[in-house]
Amino acid sequence: MNLPLPKEALSPEVKDQTDSFHEYLRTISRHRYSILMLTLLFGLFGGLKALMDVPIYRSTAVLVIEREAAQVAQAREQFAGMSSTSYEYFQTQYELLRTRPLAERVVEIVGAKDIFAGQKGTASLSLDKLLPSVGEEEEPEIPAEEAKLHATGIVLGSMNIEPVRNSQLVKISYETPSAELSARLANAHGQAYIESMLDARLQMISQASTWLSQELETQRRKVDNAEKALQQFREDNRLLGLTGVSSLAAQQISMLSEQVAQAQSKRLEKESLYRQVREARQRNASLDTIPDLVRYPLVSELKSREVAAQKRLTELSARYGPQHPSMVNARAEAESAATALRGQLDQIADTISREYESAQAVERKLNGELNAAKAQLQQEGRQTVQETQLVRQLEAERQVYESMMQQFNQTSRIKGLDSANARVAEAALPNHGPVAPNVRRIVIAAALIGFVLAVGLAFVLEHLDSTVKTAEDVERRLNLPVLGLVPKLKTTGKKDYSPLRHFIDNPKSAYSEAIRTVRTGLLLSAIGKNHKRVLVTSSVPGEGKTTTALNLAQSLSQMGKVLLIDADMRRPTANKVFGIDPASRPGLSQYIAGESKISECVRQLEGSNCFVIHAGQIPNNPLELLSSQKFSDALDSLGRAFDFIVIDCAPTLAVSDALVLSRLVDGVVYVVKCDDTPYQAALSGIKRLRRVDAPLLGVILNRIGERQHGYGYGRYSYYADGYYQHYGYYTESRQVKTGKVKT
Repeated sequence: MNLPLPKEALSPEVKDQTDSFHEYLRTISRHRYSILMLTLLFGLFGGLKALMDVPIYRSTAVLVIEREAAQVAQAREQFAGMSSTSYEYFQTQYELLRTRPLAERVVEIVGAKDIFAGQKGTASLSLDKLLPSVGEEEEPEIPAEEAKLHATGIVLGSMNIEPVRNSQLVKISYETPSAELSARLANAHGQAYIESMLDARLQMISQASTWLSQELETQRRKVDNAEKALQQFREDNRLLGLTGVSSLAAQQISMLSEQVAQAQSKRLEKESLYRQVREARQRNASLDTIPDLVRYPLVSELKSREVAAQKRLTELSARYGPQHPSMVNARAEAESAATALRGQLDQIADTISREYESAQAVERKLNGELNAAKAQLQQEGRQTVQETQLVRQLEAERQVYESMMQQFNQTSRIKGLDSANARVAEAALPNHGPVAPNVRRIVIAAALIGFVLAVGLAFVLEHLDSTVKTAEDVERRLNLPVLGLVPKLKTTGKKDYSPLRHFIDNPKSAYSEAIRTVRTGLLLSAIGKNHKRVLVTSSVPGEGKTTTALNLAQSLSQMGKVLLIDADMRRPTANKVFGIDPASRPGLSQYIAGESKISECVRQLEGSNCFVIHAGQIPNNPLELLSSQKFSDALDSLGRAFDFIVIDCAPTLAVSDALVLSRLVDGVVYVVKCDDTPYQAALSGIKRLRRVDAPLLGVILNRIGERQHGYGYGRYSYYADGYYQHYGYYTESRQVKTGKVKT
């Protein structure tokens, strides 16, 4: 028996990347007509929507914003704190072009009624054109203030200010349903800006002049007060004029500061060596570990003598004993050198301590003298400092007064300037070519949206669909091997055509090749076993079970003598196909009931080695007849006369006939209709068979149609269009589709 491939045999990367990608393509291919229809529908709606929209026209005026004249620019810098040559100046002008006050000026120039009239455009395709006009209703008159407010909103919503990069040009564009209105608004916007700048400039200069007159008088009084305060201070303190700090105390402070710095430097120099000596004595360490002490000439000489004495002592100890006269002399010499070195180091350390303490005393004394000199200087210079402050205050007030006087004179000279800093470089003209709606873009965007929605809906429907579609579904969900994938048969248009004889009439068609594949799978599953009696069943009626059983029997007849038994006594099919009258010709039910002989019930199909026993007359108790001992004995007897016996029985979920017959056969073939049978129904029928230990051989995935392109084993399915042309079956397959079958 063929078993489904274990999941471990499949590479996760191949399954996730290759199979999943092809599964997505197959899903799109299965729903391609629906996706195409929805895409076209969205594109049509988008086109209708674009045609029903009112066309929008754009007109553009080009404005030049120049740098201001030198006098005006200087005045603006002085009073407004802004430079006209800076990047911020131009950005400010661009934002001023977008302000609401300027839009209100535009409304005043153009007129609110003209703006409202220009907003009433007509679409290319509108209901007013398609439906008869009932009559125009008069619009209620809007109050002036409200009309101006609404018109201003229209102006703000339809304007577009676009500075030209690396230039002083600005494009003022308007988009409205009227080409003439767009041009009027663009030109009016430039005019309103120029007028507003002139008004703002004159107002600024007038305000600056008034303010400067008031401030100039105030500043003059401040200068007078400062002069009086300075004169009064000099008279009170009997001072003749401004004096600098050149007294003896100042010179003494300078000299003492230098001496303090030298003393502090000397003390720091002594302090480092002093701390090393003190730490070495606290740790009882040898002073010869301090590098600065070892560098002294006498210490260095004594250190060399000690090293030489120790070396000589070491050399003699290798030849003599400790009591040898040479050893005694060498030891005494080494001790004498070490004692001299320690004594010299102690003397130098004491000298360093005394020098450090002396440096500290000198530094303290000089600091005291410096502090005293500073106090004396502060006392002497307090009056001079106050005098200096008064002089500086007077000079500052005079400078402010002179600067304001200069500004006032400049402002008075530029009062008569009335030139604007902007001019119209190109006036706007009506442009009768609409910029919106863009029908092509809207149609493409709508079609794209429809395509995305359709693809998403296809994947949702595919996810919700629980029917069995592919061989992978059979192996994964039903846990049974796939014996074969059988395509859907199409009627040829001939009256004598029968799908139950398709294998005999069209041996080279794709369907016949699929039946051969099923036969091969059935025979290979019987290697080493005797699968002589095969039962064909399904879950529910209408899955093509009888057609598959008859054509499978005809296929097996090429390999031996085959008997097909129609055991579906509730809805028999074989007698209808072969034109047998159950009343005149006995069948299976008459044979089991003992009314006829087996030779009277068997009929051979013309042109084949296949024999058929039809169901006969429909009995009242089909299940009792099939479960009788006589039927079992009849199968044993027929098994000796035929090489294969194929039994077509009722669906598993409908009745229990298949459960009874499964005990009398060598194998059970389960037929599942592709893209129709829910896997839950097929799994329920298979579970019923497994409860009675039915010898399940596998599943035939039946009726794979053109809509299921790519079903079966993914992109390796043989039943897509044209796959059999490589094996010589293309012509016959096409003839079956076109109704031109040659028998």
